Amino acid sequence: MRILFTRFPLESAYGGAEVQTLSLMRGLKERGHEVSFLGSCPVLSEESAKNQIPSTKLDIGPPPVTKWGVVSFLWRQHKIKKQFTQALQATNYKLQAVVMLSMSEKLLLTLIARKQGIAVYWLEHDRIGKWLTWNPWLPRMRKLSREVTTICVSALSKSLYVQLGWPAENVVDIPNGIDTERFIKKERPLQKDGPLHLGCIARLTHDKGVDLLVRAIAETPNVKLTIIGTGRDESAIHALIRELHLEDRIAVQPSHPDLGDFYQTIDILVLPSREHDPFGLVAAEAMSLGTPVVVTDACGIAGYLGSESFIVPANSSEALTEAIHKLRDPIIRTHLGEAALRTVQAQFSLPHMIDAYEKLLMRGE
Repeated sequence: MRILFTRFPLESAYGGAEVQTLSLMRGLKERGHEVSFLGSCPVLSEESAKNQIPSTKLDIGPPPVTKWGVVSFLWRQHKIKKQFTQALQATNYKLQAVVMLSMSEKLLLTLIARKQGIAVYWLEHDRIGKWLTWNPWLPRMRKLSREVTTICVSALSKSLYVQLGWPAENVVDIPNGIDTERFIKKERPLQKDGPLHLGCIARLTHDKGVDLLVRAIAETPNVKLTIIGTGRDESAIHALIRELHLEDRIAVQPSHPDLGDFYQTIDILVLPSREHDPFGLVAAEAMSLGTPVVVTDACGIAGYLGSESFIVPANSSEALTEAIHKLRDPIIRTHLGEAALRTVQAQFSLPHMIDAYEKLLMRGE
């Protein structure tokens, strides 16, 4: 099957969406499908080249997800349509499916592809926010959603798109898959004396709720926290840590050289998202190494979890505090870690994800 992936983002970073898209592209290629990439995303362009996936760079300008982008898109759309038409004509084989990741091509390439008999899939990795709910192009997106299959990375995201007006019969959820060979597994050390060590990997923005976790730490003595991430609220997080006199218990660092090692040296991973978090890839990665997790019900992954994790209400530092208190018990943590590992193998493995996409794409051929 000949499949084109497209992405024209506002900005590009090697994050969860990029990791998942590359894993999917590689997996489909390994199964004999002809996979290619078209877009302005430097990360996906460069990584496609490294993986011998044909890649074409195309600059169409910013997507309509900011005030300026929305306005300028009005007069840029005709030129962009021409660029998309030429890009499809330039392919040296007949495409059977296009998987679109960003708003520009969903608005302008969808009907061009459909008129050529190409099946179209919208892959939704991003958090639903004002960029979409207040966007004047939203009515157009609703109308076009009837022509495509929208793939969400969680049942939570699926329900939100249906609430926005997407036809329920055209929306599916396929949870993200974890490459269990990505990290080197180590023997988890025996329970040690000393403080409980929590980890959090998140963008430092309001929606991720890291400030709530900081406040929870203030209420739980003999606990330390390592936060990995950067973002526009970074200075506010540091100020809160100083205000609560937690400098000796909370460390903030922009990145970590070995995430697999990090997951296996902490006692618990906490994902304290206060607003829609489409999936929560870091939670699944930690679980794949037997690390117990605490997530909020704003995280898409929560919809697939049960007794193998702690799921707490979003936007509540008190709920996080209570969960941390309960997880002081090493027996509970061991039970959760073992159950989490089984869940990843059963629901979130990379082959499981690729199987689901392959079946969906082949059905629409």
